[in-house]
Amino acid sequence: MHRSIRPAVVTAALAAACALSACGGGSDTTEVDAPAVPAAPDTGTATRPLMSPSQAAEHTAAKYLAQAGALGTDGSGLTVDGWTPPDVGDVAGFSPTFVVAADGSGTHTTLQAAIDAVPALAQSTVRHFILMKPGTYREVVCANGKAPVTLYGAGPDASAVAVVAGHYNAEPKVEGTPANPCNPNAAAKTYGTSGSASVAIYSDQFHAKNITFANDAMKNVANGEGYPEGASGRGGAQAVALMTQGDRLVFDNVRVVGHQDSLYVKTANTGTVARAYLRKSHVEGDVDFIFGRGTAVFEQCRIHYVSTRLPAGASTAMLAPSTSPLNRYGMLFVDSDFTADTGAVAGAIQLGRAWDEGVNATTNPYVAGVSPNGQLLVRDSRLGAHIQPTAPWTTSTSGRAWTADGNRFAEYRNTQAP
Repeated sequence: MHRSIRPAVVTAALAAACALSACGGGSDTTEVDAPAVPAAPDTGTATRPLMSPSQAAEHTAAKYLAQAGALGTDGSGLTVDGWTPPDVGDVAGFSPTFVVAADGSGTHTTLQAAIDAVPALAQSTVRHFILMKPGTYREVVCANGKAPVTLYGAGPDASAVAVVAGHYNAEPKVEGTPANPCNPNAAAKTYGTSGSASVAIYSDQFHAKNITFANDAMKNVANGEGYPEGASGRGGAQAVALMTQGDRLVFDNVRVVGHQDSLYVKTANTGTVARAYLRKSHVEGDVDFIFGRGTAVFEQCRIHYVSTRLPAGASTAMLAPSTSPLNRYGMLFVDSDFTADTGAVAGAIQLGRAWDEGVNATTNPYVAGVSPNGQLLVRDSRLGAHIQPTAPWTTSTSGRAWTADGNRFAEYRNTQAP
């Protein structure tokens, strides 16, 4: 996801340092003066809209997940099937179809090999169960058009099984070679954001439990220094851990770990709605680390901001939906905890901003009611002290100023740490 924003000016010292270095415009972070943190408002304001109870009744998990498919010309083309995410189930009762073990004690040594063994959906609708034994599996994975799959680790510690790769947007590759097989980006000379994904799920009815999906491309970057080739604080550092494009996806007790663009909730095209549901899961990153045009519900999840990659005291936005204006429901966070590491500055981190996907000032300017403007609700959740308490939403990725009537962002019955 492309963006052009600036580093936080949180102290006079940091402002002076930026004047002498490459901290200027076009980086991953947003300019926010260091606040004396006020208390969160009890009622809605122009900069922090709150839904009314009647509005909130129309923005529940059931409402978000009830429809999918083609939007049509006015949003009325969606198929209403009333989908309710099923319980993934007790893994102790599963009988694995395939077992992935790096030491050769299973049916396959890599996850991709096990997924390749699952028949296409056109050939079978039977659910296949893939057990991954504990370990770290360094590989790029694509599940595309497969029969229903349940991917799981045997124990409740999701960190015991990790699928990780380290590709990123600006990483050079040979033209004509693929990036992630689900989004090969073959003609490009770099991986691109979609091509950077460690794991891509382009299959419907995919379930995962007790697994970590990670991208460690920026693991050596600290306080804005040490970027790999082609990347910097100004761009190119997007590195996706998990990318979804299938419909009726369920993730239970999973961890999605990265920095910028950790979780990409995607759809096949701008005219399509696809749904993902995450329950009791952990998603972490820094810039726009949950983003995309898909419909996604996060229930009893931990949304964790990590400050280590960015310059000390930097500010940024965490969530970046690119929901079509024809789609009433984008991202919903309910009964969740928004946390941060100890390096995060109190009151400096925005909850989110709109990803104006595809918009640029010269060839595709923003058009209200046509261009994506994002839809996002955080409700019945706990917000850490790192969240900006009076203006938690910020300027879109195309530079469009946030307004309460220009974006569909709101809160309902949240509590915030002082």
